Amino acid sequence: MIISPLDIRKMAFRKKSFGGYDPDQVSSFLAQVADQTETLLRQKDELATTLKATEDKLESFKKIEATMNQALLTAQKATDEARLNAQKEAELIIKDAQVRANAYEDESRTRVHNLEAELASLKNHRDSFLSRFRAMLKTQLELLQTISGDLKDAGELNEEDATHSSQSSSPGNVDLDPNDSGEIIV
Repeated sequence: MIISPLDIRKMAFRKKSFGGYDPDQVSSFLAQVADQTETLLRQKDELATTLKATEDKLESFKKIEATMNQALLTAQKATDEARLNAQKEAELIIKDAQVRANAYEDESRTRVHNLEAELASLKNHRDSFLSRFRAMLKTQLELLQTISGDLKDAGELNEEDATHSSQSSSPGNVDLDPNDSGEIIV
């Protein structure tokens, strides 16, 4: 059973005929005990109220902490996802660049191959032309040598004819064509 300050104040003691306590001193002491008990009970109520408020605040702080932890986890996940997405995007950009570089390289190789083939074709045409041109020059040179030889022969004939003509002037003399084609005209 809990004794309240009011119970202490209302407590009545029996008086003994011989050697009892001084009633004023007992009353004064009981008043002090009642006051202190009352103060202690008030402090207890205040502490209980403060404790309740502190527990409420603690609960509130725990909720805030849980919310902050959740926000932190969400932010961490978002950061991880952003990093992963950035990494994937970087890989895609690199892949795309490699594909384009390979395409440019293939196109360049094709162009080089085509240019080399065209160059080889042009060299073949040049060589063919030079070969035909040499053959034509050779033929023309041979023709010039033949004409030159014919002219020489014709010059010797002319000298002989001139000698024969001066000796006898008969019809049917041989004249050289003034264009000097090397043919003898009779």
